[in-house]
Amino acid sequence: MMDNQNITIKINNYDSDNIIIFFEKNGKNIWKTFGLFNFRDEMDYWEMPTQLKEVNGNNGFVFSKDIDLELLKSEINRFIYDNKLNDNDFDI
Repeated sequence: MMDNQNITIKINNYDSDNIIIFFEKNGKNIWKTFGLFNFRDEMDYWEMPTQLKEVNGNNGFVFSKDIDLELLKSEINRFIYDNKLNDNDFDI
């Protein structure tokens, strides 16, 4: 688990080849906010393709375990910073 100020990033195993990442802010899953800011397109641009999947009623983004985890974390933190996602409250 990573904590980027207000946004909590939970990284779990999805299956033997993939991980799933959940984003929460103030206890709410904020996958829609990441969608509005074109998170998937941004990750595709950096050659880290992702798919949106639901697990136990929560939506998250699935990434291959072949992607360097530290690089992925870095890009996620950059995405949050560049889009000022910690500075705003999104109630979507």
